[in-house]
Amino acid sequence: MINVKEVKEKALKWWNDGSFLKSYLQGVDFFPKDIPKIGQIDVSKIHETYNEVMKIQDELRANIKLGYSIEENEVNYRSIGKNKFITRIYINSNEEFIKLIGKERELKKFNENVSLIIATIPELENWVKANPLEIINYSSSWENILKVCSYFKSEHQPNLYYIRELPINVHTKFIEQNKSIISSLLDFLIQEKINPLEKDFHLRYNLKNKEKLIRVRILCPDLALKYTYNDFSIRLSDFISYEISSQNIFIAENEMNFLTLPCKRNSIAIWSGGGFQISYLANIDWLKGKQIYYWGDIDAAGLSILSQLRTYYPSAQSILMDRATFEKYYENGKCEKTISAKLLKGLTLEELNLFNYLNENKLRLEQEKIPQFEIQNIMS
Repeated sequence: MINVKEVKEKALKWWNDGSFLKSYLQGVDFFPKDIPKIGQIDVSKIHETYNEVMKIQDELRANIKLGYSIEENEVNYRSIGKNKFITRIYINSNEEFIKLIGKERELKKFNENVSLIIATIPELENWVKANPLEIINYSSSWENILKVCSYFKSEHQPNLYYIRELPINVHTKFIEQNKSIISSLLDFLIQEKINPLEKDFHLRYNLKNKEKLIRVRILCPDLALKYTYNDFSIRLSDFISYEISSQNIFIAENEMNFLTLPCKRNSIAIWSGGGFQISYLANIDWLKGKQIYYWGDIDAAGLSILSQLRTYYPSAQSILMDRATFEKYYENGKCEKTISAKLLKGLTLEELNLFNYLNENKLRLEQEKIPQFEIQNIMS
């Protein structure tokens, strides 16, 4: 049979899983309710456990003032005679329940926050009823959370502010530190004003964000005369709208390889951060008429990135990413995991065979392992 401590623990689950609070907010009676699985008396062993069982029962009887009730049945056992045994432990009311689990202060604060939320933004009443645990989890923050919600509901102008410059009287990191709860509320409150397919907080709620930078190197000496710098970073939005007048575009996965690409007429090099961040270069109109070259690691990931690039620019060519280069310079490089080939598009049969070979064997030749003269010979 369970003891007093276990009775409290079982009852507390109704608070922690939100089931009591949901019923409480909806005005639905949650009690009376039995404490489950209190443990039945094993008749065959009663003579062995009698003293222990009676001690636990005496403790349960002595502590009913804590907030639970009991039912007992008198049973006549041949070996021990007539005895009363507890057959049911239950809670009669909300008041008894809160007393038993010691949540008087938390419930008082919960009620205050519920009243505050609904009084401030009445449209959130249904959200409150569906999310009582969130009221508890952010118990000390609701005044500021509601300031944020009120601003987005009534005053927010799209793409005008960075998150830390929003004209809301909260400290500058408050929204960043409470994105989860604020997202839940805004998704409910201003559904018509959000971008539902975006997961990024800034994009979803139409905020300015720190913009991605694209690094550019001018590889052609003649072309370099037209620009103030021959190695510079530019905001992605500016890169998209501002065409650089070169015919050849070289993209390297590794930054150092990007920096050491040799001079070549009518050519520039760009670096978007390496790896699958090549997605930042997707579908830029002025790149579509250029000859694009990609140089990445000779491994499954590198060929996957090449495949991804070709979904944007089908005529893109690879550099030093073939079987002959791999066999010439491979030493002992390994990948930790394989990559699914289901979504690969645009690879030639030779490239796809190389991908399968590298992927199945978890092999890798990093582009930094290829001597500089190889790229110089190709670009000369």
